[in-house]
Amino acid sequence: MHVQAVASGSVKTKTVYRCSECDKESFQWTGKCPSCNAWNSLEEVTITAGKSGGGGGIAAAARAAEPSTSGRSSSSSSGGWGPTRRGAREVVNSLPQGKTRGGWVNTTGNRPQRIRDVGRHGYGVNWRLPLMGQGGPELARVMGGGVVPGSLILIGGDPGVGKSTLLLQVAAMLSAPEQAVVPPVQAEGQPLDAEDPPAEPTGQSVLYVSAEESVEQVGSRAERMGLQDSEDVFLYSATRLEDILREIVTMQPRGVIVDSIQTVYLDDINGSAGSVSQVRECATALLHVAKREHIPIFLVGHVTKQGDIAGPRVLEHIVDVVLFMEGERHQAFRLIRGIKNRYGPTDEVGVFQMDESGLTAVDNPSALFLSDRSTHTGASSAVTVMMEGTRPLLLEVQALCSPVHQGQGAPFRAPNGVNRDRLGLILAVLNKHCGLRTHTMDLYTNVVGGLKMLEPATDLAVALAVASSYYEIPIPQDMAALGEIGLGGELRPVSHVDRRLLEAAKLGFTTIVIPAGHSAPRSARLQGIKVVRCKTVADAIRTVLGSGLRRPRRGGESDDEREEMLLPRSGHSDDAGPNDAQTAFHAAEHSIWSLHNTTVVISGVPVQAGNSKKEVRNNPTMSQEFKREYPEVKGMDAQAAKEKLEKEYDGLNVSLREWDGPPDAPKPMPLIFNPQMVWIWFNPETNKTLEARAFC
Repeated sequence: MHVQAVASGSVKTKTVYRCSECDKESFQWTGKCPSCNAWNSLEEVTITAGKSGGGGGIAAAARAAEPSTSGRSSSSSSGGWGPTRRGAREVVNSLPQGKTRGGWVNTTGNRPQRIRDVGRHGYGVNWRLPLMGQGGPELARVMGGGVVPGSLILIGGDPGVGKSTLLLQVAAMLSAPEQAVVPPVQAEGQPLDAEDPPAEPTGQSVLYVSAEESVEQVGSRAERMGLQDSEDVFLYSATRLEDILREIVTMQPRGVIVDSIQTVYLDDINGSAGSVSQVRECATALLHVAKREHIPIFLVGHVTKQGDIAGPRVLEHIVDVVLFMEGERHQAFRLIRGIKNRYGPTDEVGVFQMDESGLTAVDNPSALFLSDRSTHTGASSAVTVMMEGTRPLLLEVQALCSPVHQGQGAPFRAPNGVNRDRLGLILAVLNKHCGLRTHTMDLYTNVVGGLKMLEPATDLAVALAVASSYYEIPIPQDMAALGEIGLGGELRPVSHVDRRLLEAAKLGFTTIVIPAGHSAPRSARLQGIKVVRCKTVADAIRTVLGSGLRRPRRGGESDDEREEMLLPRSGHSDDAGPNDAQTAFHAAEHSIWSLHNTTVVISGVPVQAGNSKKEVRNNPTMSQEFKREYPEVKGMDAQAAKEKLEKEYDGLNVSLREWDGPPDAPKPMPLIFNPQMVWIWFNPETNKTLEARAFC
């Protein structure tokens, strides 16, 4: 792609190659940008002498502030306003010092001031424009209490998520004659009186600039939302930023919305609208006008396929506030997160619901993210409490374990709403310390409502949901759980536990499982809540699901045919559970614990955790009790017997072994006790199965 600047007269030009991703200039073309490593992003650009890729935004803002009679040219193609195609450096140098130089704020006549004096005759901490009406207070809370005049606010989100709808509502809110909080003006050295009444309520105009839609299209959407009677909202369709800046300075509106920053352009900047240089300089020009005129300006930002805001990274540094709008197309709710905020917190989230009239704030977000649990009969959902800034949200996470089919290969993982790396950590802990053979299961997780669980405090709920589906035992409907899981299987404390418990109590949860490191709740409103403290994940699974856990179902088995499984406990010896050989056999058979952290008695011989396998291997009586046979394949063809066992028993690793000795003679034992490893002994001459067994 070749871009050539238009020049008049005899001027010098030079040709460079500019990256469309990072705006880095090179003197020769290369396939990959040496700065950002983007491929095929270098574009040939011819630059006239005195023209620079930077500074055009400040120059455009300065020209917008000039009197209407200055700088006019009869040859201007923009209706006679402003110079035509003048270099940015020429415009800046022609203006008085301090008018455009100095960056994003006006520094003319500035002197150092004491920090305690700034608020006394400045704007103060409460100088904000309130957002009233439908969804206004919720958005104001995310922004730190309201809209700060002179701020530049960027709102990003996927296409169709509702950015334009939201900002059309914001325009109506700002134009409403609500009571605004204005900066108090007092003499220097006098204390700031918080009781002074604010200014009289007045309605002011708001300019909505659409560079993507016509005025008629925006008006049609406003009519559908019931905003057609907003007399102080002015619609303006334009893409040339010089025209937009002129209207802002002329109208002096209470607020401005530009939809979007990727579709406006400056004449003095090379590149098409949306390019790196255009986005950077257009944002700089809008910021300069916002700071000088004390007008809040909202920008709509497109996103890339990776989910980042399109344009240079410096765009997020230029603006004062970055909000990101999230939501699924097939769901009605929307989330607005504060990614960056110079005037408030960045960990707040606003919850809205989309309908024909626009976005409405959700009064009880926790109820939105909980499914109808009163009629839910599945065995794989758990409730937890996640903190979004200062707001606790109750979320329901669901899990589904499905046995891996023969020949499928690696188990499948589909974490919807759960971080994949965090889920892998939880599954490893369940496999290592709780004995869940998750590596033989396909696993699907889902967070109801589409929200993402990013906080470690939700680990325990995910683990309980997985265990619930694995054992096919439902979690009580009135139980919630929260806690971070460590690599050793321990439960670690979480922050704001009292606030989380209060939120769970509001929605009717009577039993809450928390890490043992937390003390008893201090709030009097939690006296009727049963708080169960657990040290490990295994303790929590036993507490929630019970001690009589059975292995996953095979085929059409009934509950009576599923052997009971043994979970580890925090203690040793006497607190280890049933002391019988059959229970120990099932524990070893299904690799639930490998007899760690306990003592069992097998045929009258105590077996300690450290030498259990050795004792079993050397004691014929115990070896017999730990042997599992498959008599149904005896006499069958060896290969057919192998296929039959692998088909009927999921996860078995069947090996064929030749035996030319007497059929009833003892066969060698495996060196490793593995319930999933089965040996089929067969006669090599007849190829008939003599014996099929596994040693646990």
